[in-house]
Amino acid sequence: MDKPKDYAKHVRSHHGRFVEVILRKRRSQRTSRANRYYFGVVVKYLAEYCGYDAQAMHETLAMRFLRIEDCPITGAPRRRRTPDTDTTEFAEYVNACIRLAAELGVVIPDPNEVAA
Repeated sequence: MDKPKDYAKHVRSHHGRFVEVILRKRRSQRTSRANRYYFGVVVKYLAEYCGYDAQAMHETLAMRFLRIEDCPITGAPRRRRTPDTDTTEFAEYVNACIRLAAELGVVIPDPNEVAA
């Protein structure tokens, strides 16, 4: 709903009902191209180097760079999910993964150098 008249129509559709309104800054979602680059290049190259499958590599990277406070009840480690990051946060996350790869001696091609 990007048009004011769409918002107004939606509000009118709830006339006479109790509603909950949540207001927050609009977040840009990452592009499918960024997602393909992350999983198809960054994760793939690191997984091959480390001997992990792609999902295990993704979990390892996310736990390292998207870590949040441990669960206050169980003490279990937790992390943010990559879909919960906006475009800036996701770019910072991918760059952190690429820096780690460089430290390990793994060369990750730039997005414009590969067909992800």
